[in-house]
Amino acid sequence: MNFKLILLSVIFSTNFTSHISANISLNADSAKSTIVRHYKIIRLTTAKPIIDGMLNDECWSTGVWAGDYTQWIPNEGAKPTQKTELKLLYDDDNIYVAIRAYDNEPEKISRRAGRRDQFEGDIVGISFDSYHDHRTAFEFDLTAAGQKIDLLLYNTTNWDVSWNAVWNGDVSLEDSAWTAEFEIPFSQLRFSDATEQVWGMHCWRWIDRLQEESDWEPQSSKGPGIIFQFGELHGLNNISTAPPIEIVPYVLGEFKTFKKEPNNPFKNTGNEFLKNVGIDVKVGLSNNFTADLTINPDFGQVEADPSVINLTAFETFYEEKRPFFLEGKNIFNFDFDGNSLFYSRRIGQSPSFHPELQENQYIDYPNNTTILSAMKLSGKSESGLAVGVLQSLTANENARISNEDNFINEDVEPLTNYLLVRLQKDYEDGNTVLGGIVTSTNRFINNSNLELLSNNAYTSGIDFLHNWNNKEYFVDAKLLGSFVDGSIESIKRLQISSARYFQRPDANHLTFDEDRKSLSGYGGSLKIGKGSGGLWRYSADVTWRSPGLELNDIGFLSVVDLIKENNSISYFVIQPVSIFRTYKISLNQINNWDFGFNHLSSGVQLNWYSEFLNNWAISTSLNYTSQNLDTRILRGGNAMLLTPEWSASLSTR
Repeated sequence: MNFKLILLSVIFSTNFTSHISANISLNADSAKSTIVRHYKIIRLTTAKPIIDGMLNDECWSTGVWAGDYTQWIPNEGAKPTQKTELKLLYDDDNIYVAIRAYDNEPEKISRRAGRRDQFEGDIVGISFDSYHDHRTAFEFDLTAAGQKIDLLLYNTTNWDVSWNAVWNGDVSLEDSAWTAEFEIPFSQLRFSDATEQVWGMHCWRWIDRLQEESDWEPQSSKGPGIIFQFGELHGLNNISTAPPIEIVPYVLGEFKTFKKEPNNPFKNTGNEFLKNVGIDVKVGLSNNFTADLTINPDFGQVEADPSVINLTAFETFYEEKRPFFLEGKNIFNFDFDGNSLFYSRRIGQSPSFHPELQENQYIDYPNNTTILSAMKLSGKSESGLAVGVLQSLTANENARISNEDNFINEDVEPLTNYLLVRLQKDYEDGNTVLGGIVTSTNRFINNSNLELLSNNAYTSGIDFLHNWNNKEYFVDAKLLGSFVDGSIESIKRLQISSARYFQRPDANHLTFDEDRKSLSGYGGSLKIGKGSGGLWRYSADVTWRSPGLELNDIGFLSVVDLIKENNSISYFVIQPVSIFRTYKISLNQINNWDFGFNHLSSGVQLNWYSEFLNNWAISTSLNYTSQNLDTRILRGGNAMLLTPEWSASLSTR
């Protein structure tokens, strides 16, 4: 199981992080590409099953059990040590899945409990490429302890465990097996309006004590993405296309207690009662397009962000957890070298302005900006056109400040409108993908305190991906640009931000203009390489971000004024050799320049990962940086030339 992760990284944390990575980073070689396994599903003719994990319902006596799983890990292509079989049925509303995981040592089945979306113990699962675009899949898993896991696989190399569907599942024990039962509503999937459906399908099993994965559709480690090598699900006919409408109003009351502060008029009672009201609406426009609307949404029950100690000059990136922004998240993504043109956490973020308090003043400051309304349209057509449109309006927020016996209101965030349009089109069964994105952020500023923010910010980008020779080789290109305007103060703030430091005394290629009222920039990337087939992988890429590029109004950007060049090559063996079950060695080389063509840094990294026959593993990394001219370390001062350095790491499990 863990082998899958090493194709992406030599450092990993848990066994099932590697399962996810494997599920989206590997694919079949050319010899397998013409062989696709099929499953013929039938419609329910009896009462639907009771989802309790026990496969004694009358319906499970109909249909066809499918078995003959093939081992992927640790011995690719071998017969599994334990037998597994599955059966699928459907009605107008749901797909029902039964899986029986035989075990000749049932007392050794690992039933460790975990949280939702946490891979623990023995697991069985199923994935559906319901678009049948070979690029997107919805995965549903159950652990032997009955814990649910769901995730979204997209773009063949990405996964998202924050995607949470509404479905039902349970497990049970038999004398020589454990069983799993799934009820997956069609409303949680996206598919075409065709009368007869053909979907991609993948089923897998993990035996924890043996570190073994087996799959219904045989997998190969010589490729760019598992979705390309899914089997096929046939037999889905006349699925109901009635658009579902979900309307969820809410009324919220919250009573908070805290330590009394007698001199603080906002906390002198030791308690506070908060109230709120709003509504969420979801409309299924068709089987593959959904519209979402929210008015004054409540995200109070969303899991809190982890605590982070950040001593750098750069912003911490937090994952999105709010349900409204998770729907269709993969469609809206436009990642760019660790940055993004769309970072949904900007919408409803903490207010930007913090008033300075005088002696004996107290403040009642809002934690977040109120989202007055938000609308989103997302989906993918039968022709392969993915569409994402998002618009949101956030409130003019103010803080209350006590001033002796009086109270004053101070604006801390202006009324703001956000808009994003994202398009992507697949060609040649996903071998070629062409897309584009435009965003706008428009603030209605009527208070001088808020002139530190730009008035208007616009970004746009195009992306292109092409695979050839049975997806062994690829070219990936992106171009983007930005334009920001506003007050002199807002543009000055951007120029001296940690992303730029235009004021650096030694930055002769940069101009710090205190009278500017706008800023524009551009960026791009080009990567070409071999991503599958055989034992060798290699790539070369270059990325550039001009000094004026600015994405942070609705996106995420850490550093600009940078040109990066990177070359990598790796060799891996997936069959047992001597004491090794598998191993991989990789070499990476990197150079960085600024837009004045000053050479900032050079480095090389050698990585080794090996897994032994007893399931132990070791990973090592050796790094050498020959030059490092750090333009950020003095936070606006001169660049500092750091001495060359060696570093190494070693980890085992």
